Amino acid sequence: MKNILVGIDFSKGSLHALEYAINLANITFSDVIMLWVDNLLEPENGHILGEQEEYKDEASQNITELMENWAPKLINGKLHYKIRKGKVYSEIAIQAKLSKSSFVVTGTHEKAGFDEFSASNDAYRVVTSAPCPVITIHPNYQSLNNFNRILLPIDTTSSTMQKVPVIVELAGLIKSDIHILGLNGTGLVSLQKKVDDNVRKVEQMLQELKIASTTEIIKNSNITQTILTCADRIEAGLISIMTEQEPSQSSLMMGPQAQHIISMSTVPVLSIQPQK
Repeated sequence: MKNILVGIDFSKGSLHALEYAINLANITFSDVIMLWVDNLLEPENGHILGEQEEYKDEASQNITELMENWAPKLINGKLHYKIRKGKVYSEIAIQAKLSKSSFVVTGTHEKAGFDEFSASNDAYRVVTSAPCPVITIHPNYQSLNNFNRILLPIDTTSSTMQKVPVIVELAGLIKSDIHILGLNGTGLVSLQKKVDDNVRKVEQMLQELKIASTTEIIKNSNITQTILTCADRIEAGLISIMTEQEPSQSSLMMGPQAQHIISMSTVPVLSIQPQK
């Protein structure tokens, strides 16, 4: 891994994300880049200009304090920071591309996050606009060093297999086992055969790479709840999903379902965009 980008707005959620990113970076020998985005509108008069300068000064002071407090905790890498101006979700995407980040890690909020980044449609825009996988962290998630198990849902679509190489590589780096969850949300026998075939391919790959894994197959139309319940039951440290936008009969990760998982999960969610 090269580096991990973290969106910072000094909230509880973003500080949770920073701690998680540093823990992950120490395991994977990565650098961490903190990104703060100035998303205020341009000043229209001197009074607003003064307020904006005060706002920037306070942000700079907060960043300095974060560097002093957290840099010593990043043992196997270096902590950096960047400041950009514009819309939060687009600036995160730009910075991730410029810094060739392996992951973006960002906190969600119970009500609102970065002005544009809450567990809502705007949050989903951050996830879908980034050029790399995005890990979202709920502010109440406490096990920020739990990398023991990754939940890997597998369905009938071709895109569901695209996340497998990313998860396999990550599992190898963090010495995690993988729980394969075969899902059929339709109950159709023909589609179940496709799920079983995809699951077998993943099992064979993990066996060849000597990555420990477990498997279960579930038929349930409530895909979101099935995934979240399974994650809690197996004490997963990470849920992996695809951010498929277009709904289809056999799709596991339709846009709305991905949004629901991101917003409802108390476990970190790793979102990967399908390749066209």
